[in-house]
Amino acid sequence: MGKGTVVHAAKVATLYVDETYSSKMLVDQTNSETKNVQINMGIIAPGAKHADHKHDSSYDEVYLIQQGRASVRLDGVEHELEAGDVVFIPGGSMHAIANRSDTEELVIFTVWSRLPEPGANPVYDLRLQEWGRSYKTVDEK
Repeated sequence: MGKGTVVHAAKVATLYVDETYSSKMLVDQTNSETKNVQINMGIIAPGAKHADHKHDSSYDEVYLIQQGRASVRLDGVEHELEAGDVVFIPGGSMHAIANRSDTEELVIFTVWSRLPEPGANPVYDLRLQEWGRSYKTVDEK
């Protein structure tokens, strides 16, 4: 049996992608014994919208809306979501997300069904480029 991991999000370093999106890697192979899952906390600025995109068909993704109100476009269909709602995004599906509030941040957890290979997840790749690894705490330089 493997060893479990507890992560306190407040102690995880934030990667600032741009003025509309920041990211905290919560669980992957660098801070746990997982070989099969990646969990990220994404913070989307008020009013921000992310363009339609899709991932390789071998990467399923799940959005868990933690805080705020979102619009998610999944294969051309718009869905309005709020805290507690979940979206399953099959690999290869076109999708986009927008923060429906002009004043509050949208906080989502994204869960990938396996660890991303280089080129599969641009934010994951940026984290490796900026930090040399995918996970670090606020106490690390």
